[in-house]
Amino acid sequence: MGKKPGRKAFKGLAPKGYRIRMMEPGEADSLLAIRQEAATRPPEPSNEIPAEPSTLPDFVRFLLSHEIFVAAAKRDGQPVGYAAAQERGDLYWLADHRVLTPHRGRGIASALIAAVTQRARWFDHRAVGIPATVDNCRQAALYERNGFITVSRKRHPAILANQRVDEMLEEAGIDAQRVLIKWL
Repeated sequence: MGKKPGRKAFKGLAPKGYRIRMMEPGEADSLLAIRQEAATRPPEPSNEIPAEPSTLPDFVRFLLSHEIFVAAAKRDGQPVGYAAAQERGDLYWLADHRVLTPHRGRGIASALIAAVTQRARWFDHRAVGIPATVDNCRQAALYERNGFITVSRKRHPAILANQRVDEMLEEAGIDAQRVLIKWL
């Protein structure tokens, strides 16, 4: 079997034993399992969907509306995490990212964020944004390490006002008082 195109796009971003790639056909079930496993943990500040999609069709609709970055174990190719992002004008919106509990603390979340950031730069976005829906020290430290700053919704820079972030958050059912931004 030949090499699949795009396999090297994010080479070097993942920690040892893992790789980052784009979602491949047939992975929706595996990614939904990651999302459901993560739902048993305290909420993370990057949940774009107010309620966890409980069915595969609901989750597939979410996947189809985003670009999906996958962290996979090198030994068997199985997904262990993912990030979902979408273009919002000059802003690339990191809607969701999850990593299976046994694989957390190894740098996989940072690798997924790096892949999203790299993709945003390739297409000349000005920033990557994340809604902050809850206070979570562990996540805040992750985002800070990855170059994000916290912006109060009352003090959005012009790029956020132009993208109607308030409307976007309300449409998604998010009660975010802050937005995290990484300027590119």
